[in-house]
Amino acid sequence: MTRKHSLVAAALGCLTLLAGAAALADNSAPVSDSQITDRVVGKLAVDDPDVAKHLSVETKDGVVTISGHAFSGSQAGKVLRDAQSVAGVVKVQNHISLTQ
Repeated sequence: MTRKHSLVAAALGCLTLLAGAAALADNSAPVSDSQITDRVVGKLAVDDPDVAKHLSVETKDGVVTISGHAFSGSQAGKVLRDAQSVAGVVKVQNHISLTQ
């Protein structure tokens, strides 16, 4: 990934996180599956854009399913912890395979 693409991904991730933070200010507002997906994708793009580009995220009833490839168990673990930390996530299903 070029530096320009990395910066764009990071900027998009930051904007997603900021939008999520603004929505969290109103705790009475329910979090939709699409909002959860956007927040998880944004968090992953900011934390590790190289891994994030190899993953897909789907959300159904607050259950986040992450599929794709990570390069190590520690990277996969970080992805799962990041997803679980997003507001509205009920459960995270791991469909990540490790690539050498």
